[in-house]
Amino acid sequence: MWLSKNWLKHRSKTTTEVQFPSPSVQRVLEAMASDPPPPQLTERWANVALENKSGHIFKLEVMHQYTGHEVQSSGWHILKPNEKLTVLKVNFNTGVFTTGTDNWKVHGLKKKEKDSQDFTESWRSGTGAAGTDWKKHTLRTEDDGEVTEIKVFESEIQFVSKSGTSTTSFYRHDE
Repeated sequence: MWLSKNWLKHRSKTTTEVQFPSPSVQRVLEAMASDPPPPQLTERWANVALENKSGHIFKLEVMHQYTGHEVQSSGWHILKPNEKLTVLKVNFNTGVFTTGTDNWKVHGLKKKEKDSQDFTESWRSGTGAAGTDWKKHTLRTEDDGEVTEIKVFESEIQFVSKSGTSTTSFYRHDE
């Protein structure tokens, strides 16, 4: 902050003379001071639609966790082949100083027989290695207020959002 000219009138005689910047430097400094601050963290959201692209009836659950936030869960939903359902609204952050990522899991229970009510085969997303069930699919500014689709195929899951597509394995894990 530059010292005001009034201060100069009231300074003691022992104070050294203060130099003010030239008018051109002062204009540059004033222009810099009026620039808006850089963007900070912005809280955003997206809807999540789950689509069963397998040939089987599944009971499915989606879980989402943005780094440092609570896990958001869709709960369990029964989807027939080619059925699509909006199951969850997720929160995420964007901005210059954000470092978080969006992590996803999909759990499934496959219906054994068409006429049965038993969902006996347990399936999940990921690779099966310890700690790798979470799939990173980061949502970006352009995904705010949009729908992220999670498509469940026979052996793969696709995460499709406006900002991009990610894939991971879908495998039976109760064998």
